[in-house]
Amino acid sequence: MKIKTAGILLACACVMPQIASAQAMQWTDKGYVSIDGGVQIGSHSLNTSSTFDLYGEQATVTTSQKVKGGGLFDIGGAYRVWGHNILGGIFYSHTSSDTTATGHADVPDPFIFGQPRPVDFSVGTVKHSENVVHLDAIWMMPVQKNMDVALFAGPSIFVVKQDTVGTLTATEPGPSVSAPTVSASKTTAGINLGADLQYMVYKKWAVGGTARYSWGSAKISGGKVTVGGFELAGGLRYRF
Repeated sequence: MKIKTAGILLACACVMPQIASAQAMQWTDKGYVSIDGGVQIGSHSLNTSSTFDLYGEQATVTTSQKVKGGGLFDIGGAYRVWGHNILGGIFYSHTSSDTTATGHADVPDPFIFGQPRPVDFSVGTVKHSENVVHLDAIWMMPVQKNMDVALFAGPSIFVVKQDTVGTLTATEPGPSVSAPTVSASKTTAGINLGADLQYMVYKKWAVGGTARYSWGSAKISGGKVTVGGFELAGGLRYRF
């Protein structure tokens, strides 16, 4: 009997740490809301091509510009949907930047048919912005008493606004060209994944830092541009 009792106690002694460890891995809050500020890193290229009628011929225009990263604003929240550690989240982020564009045009001659004249030009302050909704599945993992790590992934919806070069105006003789900008918009789908670190500082309040990579592709004005990028942000979390 003593041997049997000792065996039961030994089994309990072995099992209890495993139970305690499993309980420690359980996230006990229902959800959280977050607000962050940060930066989107990296740049992409946008190359466009277009034509327009001039002097009874077709003028051709090609442009190139860098779509740079910029400041980032992010707000959202998540709610526990399954078990103790799986949450569903929705987040909104905004980033914007501006740069210059360079271009090349082949402008028809008003007097000689089939003899286009090359003209190079540049355009200052072309703007780019991204408004993005991220829909994420989140695994929340407690790692210390006051610290949790969330791993997330899911689809993203990008609403992209991009300034591009509009129809050129040619002035003779020369020619010289004026290049106005026009704004184009595109909605496209992509993906995102990343991690969020949260550290409790006071009751239900925590500070946090997020690293996210998002990706999408949009066709704009005859060209294709990659949107999203690597994001680093930090701010506040409120748990409930």
